[in-house]
Amino acid sequence: MKLSRIQALLAALVIAVAGCGPRAAEGPATLRIYLARHGQTDWNAERRLQGQTDRMLDETGRRQAAQLAESLRGIRLDAVYSSTLGRSRETADIARGGVPLTSMDGLRERAIGKFEGLRLAGEDTASVSEFRRRSQDPEDSLDGGESSTQFYVRVRQAIEAIRDRHPAGTILVVGHGGTNQMILRTLFDLAPEQAESIRQANDEIYMIEIEAGMPPRLWKRIAAANLSDL
Repeated sequence: MKLSRIQALLAALVIAVAGCGPRAAEGPATLRIYLARHGQTDWNAERRLQGQTDRMLDETGRRQAAQLAESLRGIRLDAVYSSTLGRSRETADIARGGVPLTSMDGLRERAIGKFEGLRLAGEDTASVSEFRRRSQDPEDSLDGGESSTQFYVRVRQAIEAIRDRHPAGTILVVGHGGTNQMILRTLFDLAPEQAESIRQANDEIYMIEIEAGMPPRLWKRIAAANLSDL
């Protein structure tokens, strides 16, 4: 059975239980991007679509942000980036360990117009079906939101600007579920459906290693909570 491109990438991961990848054989032009998703909000727990509605972390989310800080303890970060939405900024602020934080509009979650706040597990099945159908159209801006094409271009420009600032070093980017899909799509040249198949939990962290002249490499941290991913 053939693996899809993203499945092949994930199958080839070097997975570390206690950390996020190797520390040896680093060249002078290597950039490491630790890519985290913001901690949980009340709307995450309720399975509501948040988009650019500005929800802050709940108690679980703040605990997840503290766990992210612990995961990164001992790693020298050169910079930390978040979106300008509160749930991303708060997670990054808890995890950054005193490293300066830069917030960027380009890292915000996709604006999904009239569907923001829609409960995916609620009773309004017609609206959920409409959202799922319309979100597959790359040019549909969802009645006041932005199209998936516009979203991808925006995030791509943001991560390219970050890479221009950091051709080498180690940085943390705290994004959103959809934003991080678009970051991985950009860095690994994924097809839209491959990127959209990635499901990063609120407490998961990836590490992307970009070295001049080499294809990018991806690691995923495995902790007690996600041992079933092994």
